[in-house]
Amino acid sequence: MGYYHESACQGCAECIGCRRQFQNVKIRYCDKCEDEVDELFYDDNGEEVCWDCYKEQYMSKICDDMDEDRCVNCGSDAEELFNVDGEWLCEECLEEMAERVEE
Repeated sequence: MGYYHESACQGCAECIGCRRQFQNVKIRYCDKCEDEVDELFYDDNGEEVCWDCYKEQYMSKICDDMDEDRCVNCGSDAEELFNVDGEWLCEECLEEMAERVEE
């Protein structure tokens, strides 16, 4: 769930026995889109997902210059707002409240 181990061996043509074939590298991936990522977040279902998939669980709206809507948390005039429990948050505030998966 969220990662797999891969050999660090680079398959060098002239192997010098550096022992990389015995080292494992943790590769993290999104449970939904399966893309390899550096950072994962827990969504509402407890899955470990990338930032794009995390944002998809919330209804969002694109704001233009004529909109008066602002983030309820920081008051910024954002390009996109996300509805979290009835409150519209900007992407930065959404990321602050998101629960990150620790390594």
